[in-house]
Amino acid sequence: MFKLSLKRFASLLFFQLAFLCVDLGINSFSYLARGDKVSIIFLFLAQDVCLILSFTAIIFSLYSTYVYQAGMAHLLYEKFRVPLLVAMTYFLLCITLHTWQVIDHNKSPYLFQWPKALTALFIIQRLFSPLYYYLYKRSALKMSDPRFYENLDWITSQLAIK
Repeated sequence: MFKLSLKRFASLLFFQLAFLCVDLGINSFSYLARGDKVSIIFLFLAQDVCLILSFTAIIFSLYSTYVYQAGMAHLLYEKFRVPLLVAMTYFLLCITLHTWQVIDHNKSPYLFQWPKALTALFIIQRLFSPLYYYLYKRSALKMSDPRFYENLDWITSQLAIK
């Protein structure tokens, strides 16, 4: 395993924030492409790929910490459990919403008479997205804490409390 250097961390953080911006942009403006099925499929695929890559990036940064390499992954799990669960839930909400919208697209793309369940799923996904953005950005920035990479005293104090 390797250590996450400042240059690697900066580039990883840049890509994580870029993935969040792409996701936010697609959530905000995907309705503009509703007339063309190929465009909407491309946008939804791009959003889903960005979500997968952002989840992979946060896992990658967790695996590169000294805490994980020392075999104390449970400390990382305790600190990053909620953001990881929120990211997985948000991804499942997006996949479900995208699949349903693409399947229903053939009927009438410009009609906003969605079934009530689809409308509820759309609202839940849109309301869940700021929580995902906040927790993901916070966890990406929290990974810059040098205690995860070299501070043995912090690790022993965390283990002593348990």
